[in-house]
Amino acid sequence: MRDQRRGLSAEEQQSTARRIAETALQQSDFPLGDHVALYMDADGEVGTGTLLEALLAEGKACYLPVLEEATTTLQFRQYLPGTPLVTNFYGLQEPAPDAPVIDPRALSLVFTPLVAFDRQGNRVGMGKGYYDRTFAFLREEGVGSPVLVGLAHEIQRVDNLEAAPWDVPLGGIITGEQVYRCS
Repeated sequence: MRDQRRGLSAEEQQSTARRIAETALQQSDFPLGDHVALYMDADGEVGTGTLLEALLAEGKACYLPVLEEATTTLQFRQYLPGTPLVTNFYGLQEPAPDAPVIDPRALSLVFTPLVAFDRQGNRVGMGKGYYDRTFAFLREEGVGSPVLVGLAHEIQRVDNLEAAPWDVPLGGIITGEQVYRCS
């Protein structure tokens, strides 16, 4: 799957990113709220630059994940336009250590990257479990926020993924062609 998404042309990548941004901003099933997290794309993931700019233009507070190597969880730091990003130990861009931090429970919506997904909301990430550990509290009865929504290319959809007990399912997935609502 990683090879397939990396194999998409720059034009396909940009077109999908634009369509996903337009769709994400118009969704009533996944209300944005005031505190939205997304990621800085890498390795052929769906681009988030257009969506990030649109969210900021709408006055949303936007947060990016910061990998915490020692705990293998994510910390979410606010992204402010013009603020330089730093490169982490995986070569990914993230806000600097002095950027404001938000508790993951205070986020309203989290756009997540993924390698593969199915229509039931199961996802395969990069294999380290950062999102599953960070949002494990969503498996508790009655906890419904934040909503996790995967952003993907349609080629990343598979028929079925076997979920492990620690996997946190997505509330939905948005591709350039379709919106999948998951329960």
